[in-house]
Amino acid sequence: MAKAPQPRPGDEPEIADAASLFHDEAPRSARKPTPRQNSDSDDVFDVVGGPTDEEDEASSRPPVPPTVARPRKPAPEEREERQARRKADESATVDQVWSRGAEWGPTLILLGVVGLAVVSLIYLSFDADHLGRTFLLLLFGGAVWVALTYPIVITLERPVRITPEQAVKDYYAALSHHLPHYRRMWLLLSSAGRTTAYFGSFEGFRSYWKERLATLRGGRVKGSTPLVFEVQDFKAEKSAGKQYIEARFKVAVFVRGQHAEGPIEAANVTAGLVKGPDNMWYLNNGILPGARSSS
Repeated sequence: MAKAPQPRPGDEPEIADAASLFHDEAPRSARKPTPRQNSDSDDVFDVVGGPTDEEDEASSRPPVPPTVARPRKPAPEEREERQARRKADESATVDQVWSRGAEWGPTLILLGVVGLAVVSLIYLSFDADHLGRTFLLLLFGGAVWVALTYPIVITLERPVRITPEQAVKDYYAALSHHLPHYRRMWLLLSSAGRTTAYFGSFEGFRSYWKERLATLRGGRVKGSTPLVFEVQDFKAEKSAGKQYIEARFKVAVFVRGQHAEGPIEAANVTAGLVKGPDNMWYLNNGILPGARSSS
């Protein structure tokens, strides 16, 4: 009778661990093997498509808020000068309002004197035998008299200045002629506009603008070609019920007949305006500061 084979050492059947039946831990045989790291290898593998070091560093940085440019605060001297100018403008008065008599008066007197002189010469030189000489005197004197009416012809339209913008436009429109009408401009200024460092009288005002026009022409425009002054970008507070406002606008200077080519000069102007006894607006600033070339 053959003997039953004896079990070899190590071939004993494994005895189930009864404690594992009461735990959630997976059996050891079901666990995934942990990859071994080879410490002897110097190769480094990067994951394809993964973030780079620069991207990791950039993503870890805190967001930088955008820089907002703050308006420059005016210096104390500028604020004081602005406040003083505004105070002077607010206290400005209109000592002389615009009227036809004030505007045309000097021209009408000149026309009367010239007309009387022409008539006197014709009367004194009249000779029935030399009518040709009398005719020449009449023709020449009449031409001079008609030429002197030019200031009246260009100001037939009344300057209606119910709004401050109309006052500014009427003021600079008086410059847009072959012979600018300085007297109308002078009459559209307040007391503050007439007493400035640039001019303190009508003669000084006229001299200022003659020099200013020559500077604007700059040898580029003939003296016989008039310049056209156009008020643009007018900005001011509402004037209803107020006696004073401050306005900002741009004055563009064109050559007549060449408007399509653009302005030859442009200047930003800040001017106060006051309401006169006739309920019309008058300028406190009658100059053209800071002119710059548009090219």
